[in-house]
Amino acid sequence: MCGRNMRLREWLIAQIDSGKYAGLSWENRERTTFKIPWKHAAKQDYRQSEDAALFKAWAVYKGKFREGRDKADPSAWKTRLRCALNKSTDFQEVPERSQLDISEPYKVYHIVEDTERNVFHCCFIFS
Repeated sequence: MCGRNMRLREWLIAQIDSGKYAGLSWENRERTTFKIPWKHAAKQDYRQSEDAALFKAWAVYKGKFREGRDKADPSAWKTRLRCALNKSTDFQEVPERSQLDISEPYKVYHIVEDTERNVFHCCFIFS
């Protein structure tokens, strides 16, 4: 298993590359944009073991959930990962590419490279 000192960026890239989670995949050959399954727990065909697996894995990795000791809370797991993605400067959601009103909903995120961050920072400072 992965070490506990990985940041979200490295951890999430490892999860995408693992092929372990249905629907979690790269959207381009350059591996800069990815799709993450985003099914709501209220959906009739929601399967916690599959649809919340990535969110649970993040909670376990961060020490926020211990199998057999803590009560399962898929909603909290999803919230934690969403907040981590939103807070991180390594990711930018691409809402126009996300599909949330379909049977297998997903969000699309772009991995922000250091050079992109620097360009944004310079433009922000000098504008």
